[in-house]
Parts: sequence; structure tokens; C-alpha cells
Amino acid sequence: MAYDGKLRTRIRLTQEQLDRVCERHARFADGRPGGARANLPFFDLTGLDLSGRNLAGANLSGAILRGGRLQGAILDHADLFGADLRNADLRNARLFRTDLRGANVRGANMEGAALVEVDLRDSSTVSKQSTAETKVVGFIPGPADLSTARVTNADLSRARLTGSLARSVDFTNSSLIGARLDRSDLRDCTFVGTDLHGADLTDADLRGASLDGAFMNELDLTAAVRTDEQAAAAEARQPASPHHPPVAAPPPDGTVVVFAEMQRQHMLWLGSGGKVGRRMDLSGRNLEGANLTGAVLTLAVGSEVNLRNAVLAGAQLQAVRFDGADLRSADLRHSDLRGATLDRAILIGADLESANLSALVIAGAKQTLHTSLVRARLAGASLIAADLRRADLSRADLTGCIATDARLDGAILDGTRGGPEG
Repeated sequence: MAYDGKLRTRIRLTQEQLDRVCERHARFADGRPGGARANLPFFDLTGLDLSGRNLAGANLSGAILRGGRLQGAILDHADLFGADLRNADLRNARLFRTDLRGANVRGANMEGAALVEVDLRDSSTVSKQSTAETKVVGFIPGPADLSTARVTNADLSRARLTGSLARSVDFTNSSLIGARLDRSDLRDCTFVGTDLHGADLTDADLRGASLDGAFMNELDLTAAVRTDEQAAAAEARQPASPHHPPVAAPPPDGTVVVFAEMQRQHMLWLGSGGKVGRRMDLSGRNLEGANLTGAVLTLAVGSEVNLRNAVLAGAQLQAVRFDGADLRSADLRHSDLRGATLDRAILIGADLESANLSALVIAGAKQTLHTSLVRARLAGASLIAADLRRADLSRADLTGCIATDARLDGAILDGTRGGPEG
């Protein structure tokens, strides 16, 4: 079952309090003073109004948004892992690459929503994706549940719904081009006028589904389940029940990385000015491939941390000390790296599109921290529209970098190799 909203004590916000959080998040997203990322994991937001709000990159994991009004809301890259969105109004909302693994979206109205590359997989598959991907200990919601949801005229191109429960969903006139629907329960769904070209329907249960007028290759149905006999055969092929996945292997360094608890302690440390909690120290940790979208890592230390192929889109990385870190092919789009120390970091092939690497001005302390990339290896990295004003790139390797529309005013480029292109 998907998350039912009864795991732990909730903090209930009023509409006025939520509006203030949204306003601060908007300032944060725009890079204006006084901004702060919306960080509301496990909060009770039942029935509140978020229509038209920009909550891109917000942390709403495990939050209750049941019956909420989110028409036209922007939730790109937001963390809604295990969230309760039953009967929520998401018409025309935008959820590009949003993490909805294990979310309960039963009965929600997503008519006209943009759900391109949204992640609606069974959350129990998290442990199979990467030994470094983390989740809240004791909080495993299970399969995402879209049953009876209205998803008409929506764009779910390349969406990932592997192992999800989507019984009796109305997908009329929607696009599921290239979507992953393998092992999903799609019984009694309506696919009238739905574009299913390139969708993976391996072992997807389509018994009772209406495919009249669907646009698809008939060959794509050969691996799908259409009869009770095929359903029994598909069940026998599964190596383990999705509700009882195999235990994840420990990281190569032999430690169990409980990132959620580390972040909780770090947030306490930040909020109390260091009086309680603990500063996050990722030094030497192996977080290869971890999904840390929108994570708050401000002032964290992580000398030589392995973040190769990690997803850090929209993350708050102000004033981090990641000297010598391995960030090869990492996704750092729209991340905030103001004042970060990335000396000798390996950023080969990293995506830093629209990242902010300018100076961090600390008004109260009358101090300015300049982002340092001394001797960093940025060969082949994308710096499109990145802000590198006054950053120190001394002796950095910029061979093959794409820097179209990047801002380099006042940047120190002494001794750099292979200047950026574009």
C-alpha cells in the first residue's frame, strides 16, 4: 500500500503560515534576499491552497496534501517521496522530474498536468537503484498508488511508473510516449486516444483496460498481461514481492549511509547556530549515484566525498567544503554553490547549467565568500547560463566546457587550461 498518512506526529500549518513559506521559497528561487527553500517533510497541509505557487525543488517528502488545491503549481524537481495527495487538485500543474515514488495519488485530478519524466515507481525499488541512494529509516511507503486518478490530456512522456498501482485510471488523450509501465497494475484503465508509442509494458497488467483508439505498436502488447493465465505466469517470474524487496547491499566502504538522519541533524545545527544537532560531514563517504535533488547541504563538509553521477539539481550547497570531491557526471543544475570550496574537485562531464557559483555575501558578518574552484577538473562540463562571477578558477581545467550565456565577470582565470566554449 502507498503511504496512508499515519506514520508519525504531524506539524499542521495554517494557510497563512504556508503562504509565508511559499513566499520565502519564491524569493529563494529568484535569488532574492530573504529567501529560503520550502522544507516541509511530513507536515500536514491537508486541504490547503498551493494553486499557482512555484515550489520547484521543495522538500515535501511524506507530507499530507490530501484534498489540496495545487492547480497550476510548479513542482519541478520537488521531493514528494511517499506524500499523500489523495483527491488533490493538480490540474495543469507542472511536475517535471518530480520524485513521487511511493506517493498516494488516489482519486487526484491531474487533467492537463505536465508530468514529463516524473518518478512514480514503487518506492521499495529504491534499494535496487544504487547502493548509495538513501531514504528515511522506517519510512518505506511501497508502491505509488494512482488508482482512480483522472490523468486526462496530461503529458507523461518518459514517466517512470514501474511497479505502481494505477487501477481504473483515466488516461484519455494523454501522452505516455516512452513511459516505463512495466509491472504496473493497469487493470480497468482507460487509454482512449492515449499515445503509448515506445512505452515499456513488460508484465504490465492490462486486464479489463480499454485501449480503443490508443496510439501504439501492437508488438508492445506482446509482453503485457491480458489474461488470468498470463498474470499467473508474470507473478511466477518475479524474483521477490515488490512489498518485500531484497535487502540492499551495503556501500563499498562498509558503512550504512543514513542520509535523512544526517540531514535532520544538520538542519538542527543550522537552525540553532551550532548549539544543537551536528554539522554534516560527508568526508570520504560513497554517495555515488545518490538522488539528493533539492537537498539542504549549506555549510556541509565533504572532503573527497564520492558524488559521481549523483543528482543534486536544485540543491543548497552554499559555503560547502567539498575539496577533492568526485562529482564526475553529477547533475548540479540550478544548484546554489555560492561561496563553495571545490578546490581540486573532479567535475568532468558535470551538468552545472544555471548553477549559482557567484560570491556569497553574509550581511550580518559583513563577509563575502568567493566560490573557489582552484585546480578543479571541469573538462566537458556544462556551464550554460551558470553564474561564475568573481569565482576563483585558477589553474582549473576547462577543456571542452560549454559556457554559453555563462557569467564570468570578475572571475579569476589565471593559468586555466583550455578555455570554455560558447
